[in-house]
Amino acid sequence: MSSSIIYQAANGLWNDPEFQENYKLLRLENVRTNLEKIQGDDIDIDFKGLLRAASLFSLVRHKEQNADKFHEASFRIAYVTQKIWADKNSQTSDIAALILNRLGNLPTLKKQFAKGDLVPYLAELEKRVPFSLALELQARYEGNVIRLQGDNNNDGSTSTLEVTDFQKKLWDGLSEPHNLLSFSSPTSSGKTFILQNFLVNEAAISPNKFRAIYLVPTRALISEVSFALRHAFRDKEIEDVEVLSIPGDLENELPDKVIYVFTQERLLSFLANVKKKKLAKIDYVIVDEAQQISERARGILLHQALNWLKYDFVVGKYVFCSPVISNPDIFSAILKTGSDFDHESYLTEISPVTQNLLITEPVKGKPGTLKIYLHDEKGKRVPVFDHFKLDEKWKNTSKAYFLAYCAHHLGGGKRSIIYVDGPAAADSVATELMKMIGAEPPTSDLDDIATYIQTSVHKDFLLSNALKYKIGIHYGKMPSLIRDTVETLFRDKKLDFMICTSTLAQGVNLPAQNLFILDPKVQDQDTKKHNSIPASSFWNIVGRAGRLYKDFEGNVFLLKQPLYKENWEDQYLNFDRLSDVVPAAQTVIVDHRPELIEHILNADKNAQNGIEEAASFIYDLANAGRDFKSELSWLPDINQSVLDELKSTAVNINKEIMLPVEIVRKNVGVSPAKQQALYAFFLGVQNLDDWLLPPVLFASDDKQQFHKIMEKILLILDSPDMDPVIRTKYAWAIVFTSLDWMRGTPLNQMLNAYIKRSPEIKKDTIEKINTLIRTFLGQIETTIRFKTVKHINCYNNIFRQACIDQKQPSLVEKIPEHLPLFLEVGANDPVQLNLISLGLSRMSAVEISARLGAVKVERASDLIPHILRLLSEGELLPKVCADEVRRCLL
Repeated sequence: MSSSIIYQAANGLWNDPEFQENYKLLRLENVRTNLEKIQGDDIDIDFKGLLRAASLFSLVRHKEQNADKFHEASFRIAYVTQKIWADKNSQTSDIAALILNRLGNLPTLKKQFAKGDLVPYLAELEKRVPFSLALELQARYEGNVIRLQGDNNNDGSTSTLEVTDFQKKLWDGLSEPHNLLSFSSPTSSGKTFILQNFLVNEAAISPNKFRAIYLVPTRALISEVSFALRHAFRDKEIEDVEVLSIPGDLENELPDKVIYVFTQERLLSFLANVKKKKLAKIDYVIVDEAQQISERARGILLHQALNWLKYDFVVGKYVFCSPVISNPDIFSAILKTGSDFDHESYLTEISPVTQNLLITEPVKGKPGTLKIYLHDEKGKRVPVFDHFKLDEKWKNTSKAYFLAYCAHHLGGGKRSIIYVDGPAAADSVATELMKMIGAEPPTSDLDDIATYIQTSVHKDFLLSNALKYKIGIHYGKMPSLIRDTVETLFRDKKLDFMICTSTLAQGVNLPAQNLFILDPKVQDQDTKKHNSIPASSFWNIVGRAGRLYKDFEGNVFLLKQPLYKENWEDQYLNFDRLSDVVPAAQTVIVDHRPELIEHILNADKNAQNGIEEAASFIYDLANAGRDFKSELSWLPDINQSVLDELKSTAVNINKEIMLPVEIVRKNVGVSPAKQQALYAFFLGVQNLDDWLLPPVLFASDDKQQFHKIMEKILLILDSPDMDPVIRTKYAWAIVFTSLDWMRGTPLNQMLNAYIKRSPEIKKDTIEKINTLIRTFLGQIETTIRFKTVKHINCYNNIFRQACIDQKQPSLVEKIPEHLPLFLEVGANDPVQLNLISLGLSRMSAVEISARLGAVKVERASDLIPHILRLLSEGELLPKVCADEVRRCLL
């Protein structure tokens, strides 16, 4: 296809050395301005020439070659010129606004130019420009405005969303009758905003039933998405749609209008237990952060859930949302069921915000002096400062110190995210940063929150002190109320720094103007070695600097540690940002097939990360009643011998497994061979009632029974290779922690007890206590809320089948079906359970239930008037809990 005249002109200008030099100078001046410490000579920039170039670039059609390059440059020129030159030229803002409007970037225009009210601003702008440009303004606005059918204002007008070209394309794709829509776009492109608004609008206009599933990779994201959806429904005064993160009682009818927000584990449990006739149709399945299908354990569980949805349920539309992957069509390959399966996939690399990648390295022999380079779109390092002098010399060369040092001196009072490799590193960086800020905490309005954290978690919990310095710490295993509170404080600009772990790469949205990152690593769960994070995770993290609707520009500081010579950033910057997402099931089948086959056949071995889930996945495929080869047709160039080996292995294990297939399928992520071993054990005991889980677990005899069962679970389902003495102690640790957790025992009491019985308490230092706190929080999240819940659910399912086979129906009625739920949410009291189902955290539920007493209600929503009464009557709820109530219920 021949290129247009405009494209040829744009391409010619792009290749003009004078333009390139001027464009480079603009970017350098922008970085200098951002750092707010101008060092060096003034730069002479031809702003008018750049604006003319931006105007030309904005006219290049989307379908033309390299259109994204021209549009990104046009946006950057318009945005930066307006920022640093508008005060010197009165026409700059109008010209920049015309360019942004032509690019379809209405969100930037609305926030940066119109101060939040775009229509009157455009009306005034139309008066100041020629008639032809006024018509263009109107037409472009109409093309990128979405009118919400289910949301009418009091004056009868319809609410609107003013969006980018990409967002409008996404909305249109969601509205079209495809079976599947998959798209890839930069982290900052505003895709989650569109997904959530679309779901809310569809639920509102649906006349009868509406069921949707919103899938996220981690529990940390469940609370964020659930809150956003509930808040949207409350804002629009829509009261007939429920947002649930726990399935509820599946024996009852499902809500007519509901959006379930699940992880892949909760989705599989839901699908395994819900009656299909009660879920005749699922209107939408939204898979956010869909690239996580490449993560070993959770990725295989996600893949298995998709298989169940594909064959066992009617789904109106699948939607897959991923950042910067090159093969968004992989999901249609996985889900395609025939030639009539209509799907669409597309990707864009253009971001509606501008980012500055700044390679920052120390000057040898000059502590306190940095070299700063700008990484440009050609992959070149353009010097910004050869000798950027800071106010203070660095005194340490450790990774934690240098991260804190650079964030402190380069952050410029703007919201800054510091990425670290794990919770321990987060505490180390926070400690160094507090030392740099000052010996005494400055006056802070965060004292109440800090005090609550000290009393509700532990008096020495590092976060409580860090908040006084306007420093937040954020990691996945932190209690949800504390984590959500820290996120809110950062979004509300009450914190200057947020120190984050990999939860940042898993989708938690924290808008920031600066991001500091130094050779990011992730620990391999099997080898315990620290390896460089994948390229997709790196670019996902980088995308957190600058966010649509929040901050339209971000600085990413890629730091080089003193005395270290390697250029760690090259592994990311020297290669394409886009990378293929490879399903974890494929990785295990292709690269770890011997270990997989051994585990499928042998229940007596511990499994590496993802192997046990893959064993369950293969068993599931082999027993689905469909052609095994076609079920794996999405695998690229799979060898027939590999298929034969896998199928033969599945056939062999099927001969050994006597459990009904539907029972094995219920226990997702647990090896079928291990399930059979537990089933065989039950069939071999004389008295099955000796192995019934007690219903309450709080009496002394109940504890002994629970411990005996936990030992058996560890032996058969979890860690067959564990030393028996260690297994006995480990089982007791699980029992005591589980009982306190289910009782609703306050977290601080549980932590104090754990620290007192720790053999390491003799080293009673702040650092050691925080190590114990992190360990304990990890045990709650991983051992209790995930592994123990999974294994007790499996235990109950297989015990029930054994009772049926042994014709003991009376035992079936005594099985404590509620136990996995109690363990996951950390409560057994009906009031606390209802409070948690409303979206409140366990910590708030414990505080509120203590003040409400034994209130009897039929539905969770009946508690809301009682909760609001507590607030209105001045009942002294902790401020953190009261704020959560207001966020969730008001």
